[in-house]
Amino acid sequence: MEEVSDFFTKLFLADDWPPRWVCGNWSSFHGWLYIISDIAIWLAYFVIPAILIFFIQKRHNLPFQPVFWLFGSFIILCGSTHLIDAVMFWWPGYRLSALIRLMTALVSMATAFVLIRELPKLIDLQPEDELKTYQMEKLLKKYEAEIVDLKAQLIEKEE
Repeated sequence: MEEVSDFFTKLFLADDWPPRWVCGNWSSFHGWLYIISDIAIWLAYFVIPAILIFFIQKRHNLPFQPVFWLFGSFIILCGSTHLIDAVMFWWPGYRLSALIRLMTALVSMATAFVLIRELPKLIDLQPEDELKTYQMEKLLKKYEAEIVDLKAQLIEKEE
């Protein structure tokens, strides 16, 4: 338990490790390729959830909204691991990196679990056009049955 307490007490301290630039033989090209790639991945991982949030806000009748929120969280956390990897070239925050990775793992597992649970419903989900057509056909059959019933009532009254 003392290790856990120590971990969180020193969460933002980085003096236990050297920055990544001084670990190993990073050439300038290799280091910057790594950093730029991680930052580009992080940027994409933050834009995608922003688009998902915009989409969710515009579609109020969207089924499976919790799945979209889980995906957004999952993607943001994955991006965060790339951002922290890029920052580690100057600030070796391995404790914070470990915490972000743990959170990423937990949300990833939750997302996978929810997808597995919801998969049968997702498979059965009708595309919106098919759903509207189905609803219209169902309504048409209901009205046809009502017309037949009304005709039968009229015939009975005439007799």
